[in-house]
Amino acid sequence: MAGEASTFGAGRALDAISGRATATARTMYLALLSAAPTDATTLATMTEITTAGYSRQAVTFSAPSGDPQVSSNTAALTFGPFSADPPNVTHAALVSAASGTTGDLVYFWTLDNARDAANGDSLTVAIGALVMQLD
Repeated sequence: MAGEASTFGAGRALDAISGRATATARTMYLALLSAAPTDATTLATMTEITTAGYSRQAVTFSAPSGDPQVSSNTAALTFGPFSADPPNVTHAALVSAASGTTGDLVYFWTLDNARDAANGDSLTVAIGALVMQLD
C-alpha cells in the first residue's frame, strides 16, 4: 500500500536532501489508527487505537531502490492478540516514539482493506506492505 509523508516527514526529507540538516538513524514504530490522519496530524492528535493487547511495533525499512526511489518494511509486524474488541483499523502511521504523544508522525498509509478485529484477534502487516516513495 502506498502512503504519503506528513508535513513533518516531508520537511525532514527536504532537510536531508538539501544538506541543510543531517538525519540521524533512529528506531521507528508503526501505529494503527481508527481514522484518517492529515498532513498536519501529530502523535497528540492522531486517533490511535488503545485497545488492551495493542502496542506500537518497531519497524525497519529496506534501502531505497528503483526509479522512483521506493523503500518498504523488511519484516512482518503483528499487533495483538487484543484482549478487547478494538475499533475498526483504517490507517497506519510511522512514528518516532514507542508510546505516548511526544515524538513525530513521519509517514502514513490508508490500509487497502480496513480491518475490524475482535477480542482475541491479531492483525499482521505483511513484509513489503508499507511502501514509501519519493519521486
